[in-house]
Amino acid sequence: MQINPESYKFTTADRLRIERLKYQIESDPKLETLEEFMTRLFPDFDLAGLLELVDQVMAPTTTLPIDRVVEYDSLNQTLHFEFWNSATVELEMVGFERTFFWDNGDLFVEHQYCLLPGTFQGKGLIKPIFQLSLQQYVSMGVRKIVVHAGLGGGGYAWAQHGFVAIDKDEVEIILQDARNRLSVKEIRPVELIFVKYFQDHPQGTEFPMIAWSGLPGMRDILRGSA
Repeated sequence: MQINPESYKFTTADRLRIERLKYQIESDPKLETLEEFMTRLFPDFDLAGLLELVDQVMAPTTTLPIDRVVEYDSLNQTLHFEFWNSATVELEMVGFERTFFWDNGDLFVEHQYCLLPGTFQGKGLIKPIFQLSLQQYVSMGVRKIVVHAGLGGGGYAWAQHGFVAIDKDEVEIILQDARNRLSVKEIRPVELIFVKYFQDHPQGTEFPMIAWSGLPGMRDILRGSA
C-alpha cells in the first residue's frame, strides 16, 4: 500500500482538542508553547487526530481510570505521549506510548507500548491506529521506527508487519528456541534463512523476521520471543 505524505499545521485548536481528551500537557523547561514546538520540530504531525483515535479505540476496553500525558522538551527536541490506566487489574490493562526524537538530523519514533486487555486482542482494533500512525510518520518524514517486540504476541505481530531484527544475538536466541521445539523438518527452512542472511550480511542489522513468521511452527516461537 502506497502512503503519500500529507501536509498539516498544528494550531491552538489542536492543543485544545488534546486538552478536551483530558491530556496533561507538560514541558520542562517551558521555552515555547506546544504549538510553537510542534511547528518547529514536528511539522505535518496531526497529533490531536492520532490521540483522538487512540481514545476512541482503547478507552472503551477498560473501566479503570486512564492517565493521559503529553510531554515535550524543547532543548532535547523530544516529544513523548502516553495513555495508561492503572496496572492493578491485569485483565484490564491498556497502554499506548510513543517517543519522537531527532538523531543526527533524522527523525525517529520509538514504540514503547501498545497494550489491550486479552479479551480485546486479535480483533483488529489496533489496525486503524497503526495505519494512521504510518500515515503520520510518512508525512513527518520519520526515518526509523524502533520497537521492542515482546509482551506476548509482539514478536510475531511486528514480524508480520515487516519489521527487522537489528541484534544478531537476539535472533540467535529465537533460533535456539526453535531448534528446541520444532521438528527436524520444520527447523530446516528456519536455519537456512538464518544462515543465508548472515552469509550475505556478516554484520547485518536488518534480519527479515517476516521470512520466519510464515513458516510452520514459527508463530508460537515468535509469539514468545523478544
